[in-house]
Amino acid sequence: MGTFTAAIGRHFGRMLAAVALCGAMIGTASAQDKIKAAVIFGVSNPASVNGWDRGHYQGVRKLIDEHGWDVTMAENVPFPLIASTAENYAKSGFQVVIFTSSGQVKAWDQVAPNYPNTLFAMLSTTSSLPKSNNVAAYAPDFYSYGVINGLIAGQATKSNKIAGVAGLPVKAVEDMFSGIIEGAKVVNPNVEFLSAFSGDWTNIPRAREVAALQIQRGADIVLGNAGVGTRGILDASQSGKTRFVGYATDWAVDAPETVLSSVILDVAGWYDALAKDVASGKVEPKINEFGAKTFSVMPLNKEHLTTEEITKIEDSVRRYQAGELSVPVVAHRFK
Repeated sequence: MGTFTAAIGRHFGRMLAAVALCGAMIGTASAQDKIKAAVIFGVSNPASVNGWDRGHYQGVRKLIDEHGWDVTMAENVPFPLIASTAENYAKSGFQVVIFTSSGQVKAWDQVAPNYPNTLFAMLSTTSSLPKSNNVAAYAPDFYSYGVINGLIAGQATKSNKIAGVAGLPVKAVEDMFSGIIEGAKVVNPNVEFLSAFSGDWTNIPRAREVAALQIQRGADIVLGNAGVGTRGILDASQSGKTRFVGYATDWAVDAPETVLSSVILDVAGWYDALAKDVASGKVEPKINEFGAKTFSVMPLNKEHLTTEEITKIEDSVRRYQAGELSVPVVAHRFK
């Protein structure tokens, strides 16, 4: 057992209640130790899935290439098997287990308290932590992320109808869609938001069908967040000759004529923060939130917008990120 794992066993085995426990425990690791971690994905080949999963894959590469971690990826794990998969890694001596979706929070809550020798990290949105000290979250503020998307879509729409299409109404999606609605309304009070769900995160034809229905209803800007299915949303946007705002990573290379812009989450930055906290012994049982200033907007498509429109959109995003543009926080619920 390496010094990192041994330290975890000693400190968590005593179940100390101090908030700094996790950080002090990890800080005992020597520089030459290679941290053994597992990352749980709900899709196969996450590097090939643009958006959320590719962002997480980029984070995995950062752990391996820049921080020297020994990382194993579990791919295509359905929600009912998340908990048992995490348990198996903990039993096998993995020092860190990473969850990649807010849909995995239930498994995180269930498993973490039972395996105090392992650090369980949630790298997705969450509003609470498991009742255990061996946990940490690195979570984006999906509401503010949605606001930035809404500022773009609300000013770029010509029909005053924008659509959000997702796989399922999990918390991350509800927060994002709520932000889109309120952000769009601030810059365009006449905008109407159409929401729809494909039913899962992998069905490309179904996501394409659902998105096409929103385009038929008049949406001329489509925002997609459906895992693998987001490819189908982009396909529908191309076929319907409407515009698409890329989710999480840059989608311009997939369809430069259709993509209006992409709002980058910088998922790899969350992995970098986790690795640095582990290295410095500062991991604590808390939610580390990444807000509006951590997101970036790819260049707006000059084929679809005038110079004046681009300037207005860029200015509104800048003002929001600087705290100069106020957008109310309103939680909407979706089915």
